[in-house]
Amino acid sequence: MKTFFKIIIGVVGVFFLVFGASAIFGANASSWADNFDSYTNGQFLDGGADDGGWKCWNNNPGAGAYVTNTQSHSGLNSVDINGTADIVHEYEGYTSGYLPFLCLQYIPADFSGESYFILLSEYNDSGSGIIWAVQLRFDSDLGVVESEFNGEQLPLIYDTWVEIRCDIDLNTDWLLIFYNGALLAEHAWTDTIQGTGGGTLNVAAVDIYANSATSVYYDDMFFAWYPPPFVPDAGGPYSGYVNQNISFNGFVSGGIEPYTWEWDFGDGATASIQNPTHAYSVAGNYTAIMTVTDAESTTTSDTASVTIFPPPPALKIGVITGGFGITSYIKNTGAGAATNVTWSIALDGNRIFLGKSSTGTIATIAPTGKEAIKARFIFGFGKTNIVVSATCNEGITAEATVSRFVLGPFILKVE
Repeated sequence: MKTFFKIIIGVVGVFFLVFGASAIFGANASSWADNFDSYTNGQFLDGGADDGGWKCWNNNPGAGAYVTNTQSHSGLNSVDINGTADIVHEYEGYTSGYLPFLCLQYIPADFSGESYFILLSEYNDSGSGIIWAVQLRFDSDLGVVESEFNGEQLPLIYDTWVEIRCDIDLNTDWLLIFYNGALLAEHAWTDTIQGTGGGTLNVAAVDIYANSATSVYYDDMFFAWYPPPFVPDAGGPYSGYVNQNISFNGFVSGGIEPYTWEWDFGDGATASIQNPTHAYSVAGNYTAIMTVTDAESTTTSDTASVTIFPPPPALKIGVITGGFGITSYIKNTGAGAATNVTWSIALDGNRIFLGKSSTGTIATIAPTGKEAIKARFIFGFGKTNIVVSATCNEGITAEATVSRFVLGPFILKVE
């Protein structure tokens, strides 16, 4: 008898018709469907070349299931899961995105036993490393369908076709299950058999298992895949100075790789790489637009604000000269004007009695320009450090320090 593992499962449903599914899902979804009408009545699904990918659990040749016309939801046939039947259909590459899985199930009024519908996040024929993600038990004695290992139940419905729907969102790691349109449970897809996490973001197989019960019929099985949302991020906001290279960082999630990238920087310039650099020649505010196209020619765009400032100034303190008082100058060696330049001349000697600090303001110093500054009357005695500093509205600062000897009103070099 097959070993079962306890896991947490869940479902939500929005009804999807099996037929006409291409119109429902569109170009960005791929799907698998089986209504069992491509097989002959009485065909034994056991892994043969004409069995549409259905095979027996662990490749056990006695675990196949018969196609039948005793019941059908659409067309002529369904599959009869009874007795030793335990058939599996594997999938590959479903590790992200939104994946609704649905099927129609018919339980006759005289059903007896416990039968199972199972989804697996890992499966292999050797039986090792298998991870159960969904396990629904249909129990005739209790008259319930139960999401095993968390005990959530709904009443069994007999003698009519009932939709089982699993909404699997691997982007958010969440699972919802409906039985006949009623929510049965909801939990993380990656809950382990103990419900403590550690599962995988993967849909590997569906397994329908009779467990020696009498007939339960399945028809119109359908599995669709939506890629993760195609979401761009142009980064930012960005800022810099005129003629300064700015690094732009593009990112995108979802869609189908490979991607192509297009940037419009808002000043007439463009680039066709993910992470370009660009320098603006005129100060101002710009909007950069990043457009990404995926392998299916789906496009998505994002914008980022760019603020370009005038070229910055660069301040330099000139030679500090003594004698009768202190003089110096402030020079702008940058490419932009320095505005509202505030300066100070400070002496830190203990015996400076007058003129210990002098300050002033210069409205503007043009590029390559310089302005002389002079301390107020100084009187004192002894060694002192003289610190000359300047700062401007553009956030640029400069400072210079010399050591001198003060002798009354005179500033002498220290030899």
